[in-house]
Amino acid sequence: MVHEMITSVQNPLVKRLHQLLEKKGREAQKRYLVEGAHLVEEAFNSGAKVVTVLYDPQRAIDPACQRAMAEHEGGLQILTASEAVLAKLSETKSPQGIVAEVKRRDGDWDSWLTQRLAEGDQLLLLLLDEIQDPGNLGTILRTAEAAGVDAVVLGKGSVDLYNGKVIRSTMGAIFRLPIFSMSLPELADQWKSLGGKLLVTAISEGSSPYDMATYSGKTAIVIGNEGRGVSKAMMDRADEKLYIPIYGRAESLNAAVAAGILIYEARRKQTDRTI
Repeated sequence: MVHEMITSVQNPLVKRLHQLLEKKGREAQKRYLVEGAHLVEEAFNSGAKVVTVLYDPQRAIDPACQRAMAEHEGGLQILTASEAVLAKLSETKSPQGIVAEVKRRDGDWDSWLTQRLAEGDQLLLLLLDEIQDPGNLGTILRTAEAAGVDAVVLGKGSVDLYNGKVIRSTMGAIFRLPIFSMSLPELADQWKSLGGKLLVTAISEGSSPYDMATYSGKTAIVIGNEGRGVSKAMMDRADEKLYIPIYGRAESLNAAVAAGILIYEARRKQTDRTI
């Protein structure tokens, strides 16, 4: 049901939603904001828990987004808002005229892993060791979903998953891909106790070309921090250390590009074995 238009940035709802632009507010409310018709539509169609939608009635909303809202009206608060209000809730230079408040999805890693292993022994994880750049994280998540990665785990010290730039960069993957946040060394120990392999990116003596790895069975690939690389704690736990050859004069690859190369190689080899 659409109520009277909200025009004041001092409105209590607007002030509460504005807090979601900061990590502290997102942590306190266990919610986050999604901006733009495409992402709002993706949130609805992916089964995310959308609580509130604010939109500018003077702006044309994509018909697909309108249909998604109409199909999910039960328990949903749909409000019209002025351009000034939506600008207050936007992080982009050109607000798109619609935002949605979404409840966070905090999955249970142990339950997910138990269920997933019951379905088969072939499993591909991507572990992110203190990835700091929001654009990098969003691109990695989008690529991971495209490559069919089973789950992504964010290590402590990584950028906030619900940062607005991260969400926009995922292009909707954040709503569909299983994503967990936890201590990577603890996860690595559990993973290895289950017979899983841990592959890390490393430019060091003893590293092998990435395309020489087998990637079979339970495989977890670790991508390290943009500046420091993979942490010593994870390096010490590695079963294999891999590098991506650089044929030009660049010193290194962007973390998102490196992640894409490795997970697509892993998926290619796993697919080849199942044919």
